[in-house]
Amino acid sequence: MALSIIKTHGSLNDIFVIDGAPGDHFAEADVPRAVELLCDRRRGLGGDGVYFIADNGDGTAQAYFFNPDGSPSLLCGNGMRGAGRLLLDRYQAEQVVLRTGPYSFTVRAADTSAHGVRQVSVELPPVDFDPADPIVSGARGPVVDQALPAYHATRHVSALAVPNSHLITVLDDAYNEAELVATGTRVANTPDVFPIGANVSFVRPLAEAEVFIRTFERGAGLTPSCGSGVAASRAALSRMGRVEPDRPVVVRNPGGVARSWMQTGGAQWQPVLEGNGTKVYAAEIDPAVLLGSGPVEFDGEVFLDEINAFAALNSDNLKVLDESGIAMTMQSPAAT
Repeated sequence: MALSIIKTHGSLNDIFVIDGAPGDHFAEADVPRAVELLCDRRRGLGGDGVYFIADNGDGTAQAYFFNPDGSPSLLCGNGMRGAGRLLLDRYQAEQVVLRTGPYSFTVRAADTSAHGVRQVSVELPPVDFDPADPIVSGARGPVVDQALPAYHATRHVSALAVPNSHLITVLDDAYNEAELVATGTRVANTPDVFPIGANVSFVRPLAEAEVFIRTFERGAGLTPSCGSGVAASRAALSRMGRVEPDRPVVVRNPGGVARSWMQTGGAQWQPVLEGNGTKVYAAEIDPAVLLGSGPVEFDGEVFLDEINAFAALNSDNLKVLDESGIAMTMQSPAAT
């Protein structure tokens, strides 16, 4: 049975969405191998991960996410935008629910942008400033806007889980990409202080309720965007008293522009991430091909209208960042 694959992206995090559970297509032991080849940018089709979606037939689905190295993960916030958008289309619905592990994600249709970019919003798990697995070893209570020499000689940091671990620094001066890379690398190389590792994000306010965010992801380095990093950064801004929790904040990063805010109806803050869920192409592939050595090829439908609409949106986004003095490296191959 052929794999039905749609390549999507959320802020240039390019994720393959495959119909069915992993076990519908592969033996359990073969799943990491197949995912790794599919995501390989030289031998495979190239991507930042894979969502397998087992549709329950009622507007809900079970979601299984795998990192590009084939390892499983509970969450890819940007990938959930693409997977949820496809389910919304299938049911012509205003909202759908995807479940992964102990979590449920409500994905809702959002307004199409002025550039013609289809957008959705995703409710992510509640943020936790004092998780059971400590992000900073020996910390007594929450770490919020604190000096921590093992992290950085002069910068302050906030630590929280969404549910993966994040370290957030809000800048009051210029963004320096080399400094972010050095800080993220230091965290990765200091397991006695950061025992479970963490994604590191620098946040630079651009205007009222508008920020630039760049994330150094553990195991991946600089990425165009990190959905949970956006949510963690947005929560840190409110915990530091910089913006009211329920106020939507425009978030700009190299991969695109999004909005995020906190739902505060209960005791916890639940972040919402709103942005593009763009289709790149659709294809069918023989599963046996992904158990070989490559190269992987496909003949399918390319969604040029969606690719071009997003390119126009992100061109405007990058102009804003350039005018704000944000200097960045690395471009994503997501739209290829």
